[in-house]
Amino acid sequence: MIRLYIADIAALSDEAVFQRYFEKIDAVRQEKVRQCRKETDKKRSLLAGYLIQVGVMDSQSEESGLQTDAIPLSLSYSFGENGKPYFRDYPDIYFNLSHSGEHVLCAISREEVGADIQEHRKIKAGIAERFFSDEDRRMLKQVEKGIGEAAFRELFYRMWTVKEAHMKLTGIGMKQGMDTTVIHFTEDFGAKKYEKGIINCKTEQKSGAYFKICGKIEMYSIAVCSYSEIADIYIKEIMLD
Repeated sequence: MIRLYIADIAALSDEAVFQRYFEKIDAVRQEKVRQCRKETDKKRSLLAGYLIQVGVMDSQSEESGLQTDAIPLSLSYSFGENGKPYFRDYPDIYFNLSHSGEHVLCAISREEVGADIQEHRKIKAGIAERFFSDEDRRMLKQVEKGIGEAAFRELFYRMWTVKEAHMKLTGIGMKQGMDTTVIHFTEDFGAKKYEKGIINCKTEQKSGAYFKICGKIEMYSIAVCSYSEIADIYIKEIMLD
């Protein structure tokens, strides 16, 4: 199972709320928050740290009965070849973070995972031609006329989040290049739902990864990517008080 934790940074505009949740994150994340120059970045970093705490706590509670008052957990991190972070003390728990607009996303899994959230904005002219592979662009052009502007924007951002999630799954990041991958949506009951499928990298032998779109927040797209077929996704929206 992949667990997704989503929260809005709005409540952190209150100084007292900000400080209360600052005390609920680990020391490493606290230092990252202090290093952020912009207030919005501070809120995002803090909230990411808190979602990590909740996610690890939930994962561990299944095995050890860990209680909510255990927050903050003391966490330390190691990093992969390209900088992807891992929990040093919880090697069997994997995580991935993303943020866009006012929302922060944290994915927790028992295996490698990539996740991305994107706010829907006006699509800039030529952006698909610049970043997507030839195969992806052909697919977009085939469906563009038949689904309407709003649905086309939804599909574009679903594809964008899938590609971002895959780059975060591999740990290579933007160095991988969006145009090096091809998205294949699964057909369900004879109609394309654009909700799940496989993304293949054209240059790597270990190319196949599964993805799933999670529609939770209006005007946002969320995608999760895994090397194993994705069966269950648990989504928890965290409300700050």
